[in-house]
Amino acid sequence: MSALELALFGFGYPTSIGVLSRFVPVVRQRRWRWLVTHHLAVAAIVAGWLVRGRPSAAGVNAAWLVVASAWYLRGRDQGNPEGAGRM
Repeated sequence: MSALELALFGFGYPTSIGVLSRFVPVVRQRRWRWLVTHHLAVAAIVAGWLVRGRPSAAGVNAAWLVVASAWYLRGRDQGNPEGAGRM
């Protein structure tokens, strides 16, 4: 593993998992800074897999960026923070 991969994965995985473990409150309470942090972490993971030459792994993680964004936006559009996390 190169130093670049280690840096990308070392930041990306722990940070994204930390936010992901609280993702329902992130959506319900509209914590956009947490969402941005999560997206930066997942983008680092995607970049790490691309550097490693694994585009399929990068694609899976990039797909999660789309899903997480849609989940957050759908929660924001609910207008009711209590009902925003039910998806």
